[in-house]
Amino acid sequence: MKFLLSYNVLNNLHVYKKVCCFYVLLFCFTTASFAQSTNGKITGKVIDATTNETLIGVSVKAVGTAFGAVTGVDGSYILTLPAGTYTITYNYLGYQAKEISGIVVRAGQSTFQNIVLAASSKGLKEVVIKTTAKKESQSSVYAAQKRSSAVSDGISQEAIRRTPDNNAAQVLTRVTGVNVQDNKFVVVRGLADQYNQTMLNGVQMTSTETDRNAFAFDLIPASAVDNIVVNKTATPDMPGNFAGGVVQVNTKDFPDNKFFSVSLQSGYSDGTYGKDFYSDKRSSLEWLGFGGSSRNLPKDFPTSTSRIPFLYLPAEEVYRHVRTLKNNLVPINNGPSKPNEQIQLGFGQSFKLKNDRKLGIILALNQRKTELIEQEITARGPTFNNTIIPPATRNVVGLDSYSEQTRYNYSSNFGAVLNLAYGFGNNKITLKNLYTTVFRNSYLDRPSILFPEFLRSIVKPSPFITGLSYLTEQRSILNSTLGGEHRTGANNTTRLDWNINATLNKANAPDAKNFQFWRDSLNLYGTMVDPSSPTEALATFSRSWSGNTDFIYGGAFNTTTPFKIGRSKHLFKGGVLFQNRRRNVEGTILPINGMAADNARTTLDSILNPERIQPDKTAIVIALSGPVQDVQNYIAGSSLLAMYESVENNIGDKLRVIWGVRVENYQQNVNVYRASFNDYFKEPDLESNFFASRTTFNLLPSLNIVYNPISPLNIRAAYSNTVIRPELKDIAPFSRFDFQTLAITSGNQTLKSTAIANYDLKLEWFPSSGEIFSIGAFYKKLKNPIEYIQDAEDRIPRRTSLNTGNAYVKGIEAELRKKIDFIPFAPWLSHLTCFGNGTLLKSKVSSINYIDFETTSTKFSAEHTLSGQANYIVNAGISLLLLKNTFETTLSFNKTGDYINVLGSSDLVVKTESGTFIPTVPHHRVSSRDLVDLVASKYILKRKGQFRFKASNLLNKPFILYQDLNGNNKFDAPVNVHKIPKISIANQIEVDTGVDNTRSFIKAQRTYSISFAYTF
Repeated sequence: MKFLLSYNVLNNLHVYKKVCCFYVLLFCFTTASFAQSTNGKITGKVIDATTNETLIGVSVKAVGTAFGAVTGVDGSYILTLPAGTYTITYNYLGYQAKEISGIVVRAGQSTFQNIVLAASSKGLKEVVIKTTAKKESQSSVYAAQKRSSAVSDGISQEAIRRTPDNNAAQVLTRVTGVNVQDNKFVVVRGLADQYNQTMLNGVQMTSTETDRNAFAFDLIPASAVDNIVVNKTATPDMPGNFAGGVVQVNTKDFPDNKFFSVSLQSGYSDGTYGKDFYSDKRSSLEWLGFGGSSRNLPKDFPTSTSRIPFLYLPAEEVYRHVRTLKNNLVPINNGPSKPNEQIQLGFGQSFKLKNDRKLGIILALNQRKTELIEQEITARGPTFNNTIIPPATRNVVGLDSYSEQTRYNYSSNFGAVLNLAYGFGNNKITLKNLYTTVFRNSYLDRPSILFPEFLRSIVKPSPFITGLSYLTEQRSILNSTLGGEHRTGANNTTRLDWNINATLNKANAPDAKNFQFWRDSLNLYGTMVDPSSPTEALATFSRSWSGNTDFIYGGAFNTTTPFKIGRSKHLFKGGVLFQNRRRNVEGTILPINGMAADNARTTLDSILNPERIQPDKTAIVIALSGPVQDVQNYIAGSSLLAMYESVENNIGDKLRVIWGVRVENYQQNVNVYRASFNDYFKEPDLESNFFASRTTFNLLPSLNIVYNPISPLNIRAAYSNTVIRPELKDIAPFSRFDFQTLAITSGNQTLKSTAIANYDLKLEWFPSSGEIFSIGAFYKKLKNPIEYIQDAEDRIPRRTSLNTGNAYVKGIEAELRKKIDFIPFAPWLSHLTCFGNGTLLKSKVSSINYIDFETTSTKFSAEHTLSGQANYIVNAGISLLLLKNTFETTLSFNKTGDYINVLGSSDLVVKTESGTFIPTVPHHRVSSRDLVDLVASKYILKRKGQFRFKASNLLNKPFILYQDLNGNNKFDAPVNVHKIPKISIANQIEVDTGVDNTRSFIKAQRTYSISFAYTF
């Protein structure tokens, strides 16, 4: 590890010089202001025991001193005291006073003490409740969790620090019932990403992706997160468009302490470190997450929105413009791969102003860079070609291609958080800003075997080909929310809150290249594309530039007020919300039909030389027809107007009923257009190739019942109606080529919204502070679920979305977090905490005949489990705390069962000897794998500094995407290809004994890192 750190510094010296200079300047500037103080602080919030609402204006005093404070509009307080042990009193008109003894204040540190106050009964003398700091902490934890209106799970910043997680997607793998797919998309209770909703600082977010209805949580750095809460049942004040859960990510507000922190991290993956790393030419700012403009089209290059679109130009002009593109097919060797690095800076301070006014600021910066070399095996196909496989050839499968490829993945990101808060009187104004950009660049070296070419060996020199791909992606999100919270009414118990917000999402994929060649013994390259097939050119000889921009703006206003009926206190909530969204998608695809003759072979660096790109030569042929002429642009928008009312009734001391209704009016429109120019105007008209608009009105009732028979126990029951609406790209009916999957995806204008009825039952037990045991069951009935299907394989697979048959999802989930402090003869076990959560799931989508909207033919979708839904999810771990709480180590385990990634084509089903029915193209499934992570941390320098060691994927389990050929819904032995395949029967190639086809098998790697953080 010592060698690794030295190597990292030497190879990233230019980065660390800048960081160190910045660090030294900041240190010199802030030394005086951050000097060690003899005072400490008591901070926390005061909440109502009945309504769980925060209380404003509570008097907080240290007994026997003149020190005191008053809670602000959010119920929080900060009491500054000299180091020592104190008794603190909390007084509020109409509530029982509380006296807490044994609160320890340490110099330069904050002690957190949340308080629960109960309303006093009329006619009784003043009552003072006396308790200890430890017992009151337990009580406040009970109140926060037990008083939640909905079934929910979450994770705090303290728990996040114990994990090796770098972004919110990794953090969410620790939450009960949550699974993360593709390292960034969330699945809650087995329901895929389109069935879940994301809220950032109370603002509903839209999809960050161009090809799916999902939010990429890897955009949010873990260091910026205050807490994450996943609501699994609906209440009227939450969005109505979800079935799995609402993921609420909250960033920090007023800091409790003045701080300046610096963190440096270095690490590596054991299968990558020290190996040569290849890529295309890099720009100077890629390490910061900015890819620059080096891969963009030339400024004068005509696109599909130009006055004369590119593919409609005369042939001479087409070839002239193509000659201006960079000839950059040869990969660049960047030398041995460099260790991963991460740098984090944080600053926070609260300022007390005149007249009890307060200003808070939090600033966080994060930069991260990784290099990863992956070995991947892929097998395209199989398809049974409408033929039942004979028993004698059960190990013979029709494969299109087989490849053992190497991926060189470079990733970097930069994130910034700036939060401002201003409190005055009964009011608080906040401005929360989040910006993050993620840059990814991949080079794929893809040697392959094309099986159909065995039967045409007299035409082509060899079935063995070489391929290369360059994929670049830059995504960014900028979110800004201005909000306010105000208290009014009797005792300031009525809360008004509002926000206005704007979000800008951008995704750009410049100069994606995908090329395949024949290569002879002289290392010369020749085309493998049929010049008459522009469709085939998309998968084998093409380049593309694409991008999309989403601009979302909206606002909300909510009110919460308590009221009494007799002696019972109740709560009323109401509010309105609006959100408008506009999406603009543009794309340019350049398929090259390759070199028209095999005798035109040349070296790799000469293939795209300008002199070879001439309309009167046969070396390079540009495809001027086919799917590349389809419209690649669309403008889409949506508008949401929502209103809700909710009442929380307290029936006696044991029963709460939260009921209400949410009304949503939602409009969608999609305009797939061509640019049309008038001779007298510079700007084009958008000539609609397809326009669709739809309006839906949804009435969404919900009911939550919470029964509290004894203090630490809750029994919950819930019912709600929710809805899932198609994403804008899903109803845009045009074809687009995906360079990641090498498939053509199409929208479906006939898609309907999915209506869901949700039923929940849950038992929660809170034995002590930080401990919980819960078990629950749920059932969901889905009408018109939306799934993605891939038709029978051609050289280019085609995917689209459709409403499959009616479905249900049911499951049981449990969570346990318990300290091992109940064994009297082994007191040392009190340093151990065991935690775990698990979910068992079952789903079924009924079989259905459906109409293919493109071909108008009738097709069949067989019964199957719901896409994205695994049959189990397990998270578990054990934590050890030693050395006066300065050393902690946590071992965690995560596993998710197999699930369908994309449906296979089911219009023809093959029956095997055993009677099993298999679709002509079996479903694409992701295999389960065991993930074990280890984190160890040690505080030093009076808890100002912290060393942390992280190790991920200790069991070294691979990622597997497969097709289940024998229909048993699990991954068996993979199909392996002979080095010299043999012809077995017509259109079939003999393979090694195996059961399932491996679409993607990525060899596993362990990742290690070490970091040091210091807080002034």
